[in-house]
Amino acid sequence: MKWMKLPAIVRCLTLLSVCCVLPLAGAKEKDQAQVPDVSLESLSFGPSVNEADLDPKALAGKVVILDAWGVNCGPCIALLPDLQRMAKSGEKKGLVVIGVERQNSSKDAILAVLKKARVTYPVVSGGSIGVDFAGLPHAAVYGVDGKLRWHGSPNDDGFKRAVREALREVER
Repeated sequence: MKWMKLPAIVRCLTLLSVCCVLPLAGAKEKDQAQVPDVSLESLSFGPSVNEADLDPKALAGKVVILDAWGVNCGPCIALLPDLQRMAKSGEKKGLVVIGVERQNSSKDAILAVLKKARVTYPVVSGGSIGVDFAGLPHAAVYGVDGKLRWHGSPNDDGFKRAVREALREVER
């Protein structure tokens, strides 16, 4: 009965806040449940396209971002400079970015895009990022233990948060 005596606006705001907060409470658990048990060791990389060194054995103890992209994907190409900045600024912290071109493009076409975006991190033609997905761009973040921590669109807020959290685990 007391509920009905409250002004209508207060009742509406209360219901709205409950409806918005409850789904968020389980969002982290939901995200965690959607991350399959995958490790870097189980992945395969296609041939290297650019001159950047890629030694899969040297990835141990590093935070690794695998960026699935394509030369015909505008949003993918728009992200390349941001990923390059992340690779450069995170290198001393233990971050490695690897591009995985997934549209079976020619080496020349890939190199043209990389040159324009000034990408210097390793890029391979084909390979796995450890999860099934539909649509590009798609990124996977692996922690220092080599386990998949997050995957999804690198435009999502969760991407940068996952990278920051993984980098906190790097032993100095």
